[in-house]
Amino acid sequence: TLGANPNVNVVISEETTTLNEVIVKADKGGTRTGSVTTISETAIKAVPTLNRSLTDMTRLTPQGSSSNSFAGTNFRYNNVTVDGTINNDAIGFSPSLGGQSGTSGMPGSSTRTNPISLDAIQDVQVYVAPYDVKIGNFTGGSINAVTRTGTNQVKGSVYGYGRNAALTGPNNAGDGAAIPSGYSDYQTGFRLGLPIIKNKLFFFTNEEITKRNEPLFYGSNDKSALIDATTAGQITDFLKTKYGFDVGSFNAYNNHSESRKFFNKIDWKINQKHSLSLRNNTVFSEASNLERDAANFRFSCMDFVQHNKSISTVLEFKSHFSTRWSNSFMFGYSSIKDYRDPSSGNYMFPQVEIGYNGGTIFLGNDREATVFNMKQNTTEITNNLTYKKGNHTWLFGTHNELYDINYGFVNALNGRVSYKSLADFYAS
Repeated sequence: TLGANPNVNVVISEETTTLNEVIVKADKGGTRTGSVTTISETAIKAVPTLNRSLTDMTRLTPQGSSSNSFAGTNFRYNNVTVDGTINNDAIGFSPSLGGQSGTSGMPGSSTRTNPISLDAIQDVQVYVAPYDVKIGNFTGGSINAVTRTGTNQVKGSVYGYGRNAALTGPNNAGDGAAIPSGYSDYQTGFRLGLPIIKNKLFFFTNEEITKRNEPLFYGSNDKSALIDATTAGQITDFLKTKYGFDVGSFNAYNNHSESRKFFNKIDWKINQKHSLSLRNNTVFSEASNLERDAANFRFSCMDFVQHNKSISTVLEFKSHFSTRWSNSFMFGYSSIKDYRDPSSGNYMFPQVEIGYNGGTIFLGNDREATVFNMKQNTTEITNNLTYKKGNHTWLFGTHNELYDINYGFVNALNGRVSYKSLADFYAS
């Protein structure tokens, strides 16, 4: 009862229990070095995820968000590593993919794909404020994905994940837009880990294919669209007759994205003191990029397909000379290539903008798509020599990142023409 001071007499007696077995487990995470969130293999399997992306895991960080931002800092200030080697978009053009398939600020973001399959990842660590000298080069978050390895047991899985319009349900926005019947998102693949030489040489592989279709709203057959099908048809006929140019679809349209991922890794335990690891991660991806809203209507000729090819190879050599001395050497090389293909066959047709009903009609070729070609080559060399004695640890190391970036882009090479009204356009 509130306000009462009852007397409680507790009698404690001795009791002996015989233990048959005692199991001592070590914390493989080691000593914490600041604010860090660790997502284990068990958590990765248990956490619900719609996109099966690295971002679906990192958003478990209390300081994080769905757009891969940490502590209120833009995602471009993150440092992303795979097994400790850098995996960033060096030039910073990758978009934010909050709520979409893909991972913000990493290779492949431009094509709405993940830089590595989730089935190839064993653990994920997110550091926000570490005080380990080896963890740096960021002001947002440091994300490290630890990949799986082969073991003495043959282990693998075949998997498939998917969603479609039947699972997403009807449109309840109340704007009269149709149910997105063309929506689908599928991921299929397999992984396999096995020993090549028992206790000595191991192999792990993961291969994955993803395909996604996203229907666009605000086609000319939607009630909330800027223009109706009759007006769109008149524009189409005018351009075909006068210029021989096909503006493409003006009704229902689906954006697509797809990727093919190949991850392979070899681990060699040379002897009791030395071990070697070699891995390669290759991703081929592409995605279309047509956009429409209530104030901007684009014919499908404005669409373009973004292509991305990412190849990363890493060699890691670890040595434990004694209980006091150890060394880790890492060499990595990655090559990333992005380019765009306009959907129109006539690449030199200009981008045309027509004022209409308080909005804008777009047709022709996107002014940012005709010339876009970017290559990023990154070489990383890291070596850390560690000496431990008593309660003290000395680290002698070097970390080097060498970039070779070639960026080719011309804005509106094909020209850009603007009209105040449809009447002005027809009179041109």
